[in-house]
Amino acid sequence: MPFIRTIISLIYVGLFMLASLILLPVEFFIRKKNPVKAVEFSYKVITIGFRALIFLSGSAPKVYGLENIPKDRPVVFMGNHRSYYDLIISYTYMPCPTAIYSKIGLKKAPAISSWMKRINCIFLEAGNMRQNMQAILDGIELIKNGTSMLIFPEGKRNKGEGVLEFHAGSFKLATKTGAAIVPVVQTRTREIFEKHFPWLHAQKTTLEFLPPIETSGLSKEEQKSLPAYTRELILKAYLEPGKGR
Repeated sequence: MPFIRTIISLIYVGLFMLASLILLPVEFFIRKKNPVKAVEFSYKVITIGFRALIFLSGSAPKVYGLENIPKDRPVVFMGNHRSYYDLIISYTYMPCPTAIYSKIGLKKAPAISSWMKRINCIFLEAGNMRQNMQAILDGIELIKNGTSMLIFPEGKRNKGEGVLEFHAGSFKLATKTGAAIVPVVQTRTREIFEKHFPWLHAQKTTLEFLPPIETSGLSKEEQKSLPAYTRELILKAYLEPGKGR
């Protein structure tokens, strides 16, 4: 079954990439008339593609805390990171417009990178401090203009258990804009693919949105402790998923 699931998923990815290339001119004409509608169109294309991948993997999550996502303002989604599927699963539950921080390697991916750019995805390059500082500034501008951001502050996929330390620079997205942080917690996503590479395995995953952490008006000391505080909340929820907060 994992072999068949993997082959079907690979075929789907190829077909989706071809279909998405056909849709790019449609997005172009929509953008000429209405840039906001173009972002919404791109969001729908991406989420439809992601939902199909989740279905084919057999790993649709049990979701908690959707009521914790503010509907009247942009926020910064910060999540633990264990798998490629973290983005695929979590993004389908986020409001439009939400932009993504991603590794620069995806910028070269055919078709996928084109759609990521159209939802204002920002690419990060490991070890390039100047580029990454500019990326944070770009994200701050997007938030000020009403776009939520998704970032994984561990900075890389965690191959062990628990939650790695968070990069403090990620939190400037919230503290420089006053945007609330919505912690995002996922479990068993690594067991879908990475743990059984190269085969896909169906898993009982969970996705949880914790209550927003307000950042407006925090003192400098409170801002300094924000990464550790957010990490502790995510770690607790990771160890006890869906317990209610």
